[in-house]
Amino acid sequence: MSRGKLIAAYLFGSAGRGQIDDLSDLDILAIVENNQGKVAEVAVTQLIPGQYAHLKPSISWYGAARVIEMFRNGELFAWHLYQESVPLFDPSGLLVKLGQPAVYKDSLQDMLSFRSILQGIPTQVQNSSVNAAYEAGLVYICMRNIAMAASWLLCEKPDFSRYSIFHLEGMRRCPISIEEFDITMHCRMASQRGYEPPVEATALFIFDIYGRLDPWFDELEALVIRKTNEAKHA
Repeated sequence: MSRGKLIAAYLFGSAGRGQIDDLSDLDILAIVENNQGKVAEVAVTQLIPGQYAHLKPSISWYGAARVIEMFRNGELFAWHLYQESVPLFDPSGLLVKLGQPAVYKDSLQDMLSFRSILQGIPTQVQNSSVNAAYEAGLVYICMRNIAMAASWLLCEKPDFSRYSIFHLEGMRRCPISIEEFDITMHCRMASQRGYEPPVEATALFIFDIYGRLDPWFDELEALVIRKTNEAKHA
């Protein structure tokens, strides 16, 4: 039996934004007492309202100290929770007490980290094309995280939506289509949910979209560097 104690639980992601659709999981943040372990999942899932019962729960487990640290450090996930979390169980009002997170300062660093992963994908596919669908899913993860990080500087507020890469202000439109983006997204979901990935997810597909994305990310990186410098001297 788990020794853990559930302190709070929140919806976030598409449910927190009110944008649930057929592709959505139910993202749940479960905050537990420090150094005591998790609680049984049923202690969290039993809190889910009936209108979300058809969705697959995806629980992110955090100790209270780590959540407090994220807010104090101004980490992007803290801003995600601040903007979009909906309480399922929150007897102490934990996130309300934490208030607004500190300023997020790692936009460029986070972008560069995910871009480094993205830049290694063509080589991985060239070495083993049978993993093309898995690598296409990683392309989605990199695009999504780069866009969310950049949105801090380029949008009115951070954009955590699925299609944030198409909402960045001051940039020409992302050079891949929404249909191509959706193929990468479905590849990621296939690896998580155990179903067949889209047949379009081939090595040639990855090489094609990467060839268009790479110079566009050069432009995005240059713009974020400029915005970062402007913020430092404001």
